[in-house]
Amino acid sequence: MFKELLDALGKIKSRPLLNVFSALAFSTFMEGGGPLKDPFSVTSLLLPFFLMIASVLVLSWVLCVNYLNSHLADHDHFSWGPYLGGVILAFCLCVIFWYVSSFSDPINLKILGSVEFIRMFALYLFAIETINIKR
Repeated sequence: MFKELLDALGKIKSRPLLNVFSALAFSTFMEGGGPLKDPFSVTSLLLPFFLMIASVLVLSWVLCVNYLNSHLADHDHFSWGPYLGGVILAFCLCVIFWYVSSFSDPINLKILGSVEFIRMFALYLFAIETINIKR
């Protein structure tokens, strides 16, 4: 069952979602919480700029991992993508397990609009995208 879940997660096209959630995560660092706190604020006009920055950063990360992979020996079975993505995913899981064990309140839809959820989900998508980088 766990293998099927990982296979299903691996088939998701995560890069467009990663770009969008990264842009939203970047916007949360704006004064006043950005568009998440007030979608009709002036900072909402900066979302296209944040999306462009996020796209460039994600592409740069993929090229960096490909560069690391290109310096491995041809007979080597190691790949940097799954390794680095696994480390990031392990951190995400630690934070999720900590949250579930520390807060006894039931999880509701209100958490989806929180800054912490947006940042953690962007990090989760970043881990999945990194895992999907093949050698």
